[in-house]
Amino acid sequence: MIHESDPPSPWDGYRLCLSNLPDSSHLVVLQDDATVCTNFAEAITEVARFNPDTPVVLFLAHLPRRTAKDAVKAMKSKQRYVQLFIRDFCPVVGMLWPTHKAREFMEWSLDARLPGQPNPRSDDAVVGRWMLTTKQTIRVTVPSLVQHLDREPSLIGKKASWGKDRGRTALFFAEDGMAYQW
Repeated sequence: MIHESDPPSPWDGYRLCLSNLPDSSHLVVLQDDATVCTNFAEAITEVARFNPDTPVVLFLAHLPRRTAKDAVKAMKSKQRYVQLFIRDFCPVVGMLWPTHKAREFMEWSLDARLPGQPNPRSDDAVVGRWMLTTKQTIRVTVPSLVQHLDREPSLIGKKASWGKDRGRTALFFAEDGMAYQW
């Protein structure tokens, strides 16, 4: 059910994106203000190929701290993925979902106690709660294949910071997604 709220709910929008899942192996969900790297389609195809059963976050900022710290180490050692630390929130600016995992997540959300109930709003928090309560593994691409330039105010009322808020722009961004071996 979509809640009539002012401003619109990010969770309601995210839920809509996952409501009629395609008959394909994976689905990419991008926020409307996200920017993708050059050769995104080719890169995401490779990421999907190596992650058939694991959701993959395509954007990581300087926060969440633990995962960002792991990403810095991974970037230095040329590793292309880190595991999202289970107690960190899950940034959903861009996310690759194996379709069967997206179905599992949506089924879970029907009966779960969601953050912010009775009117949950945060898509990041809901996905993070799923990860925590069901002990899901979620991976993060290093570098990010998606950038969040933060030129628009958020749906939850945060003003645009135009790249000055390190918590809302990519820690590392792949200008060309195919410059890396995924």
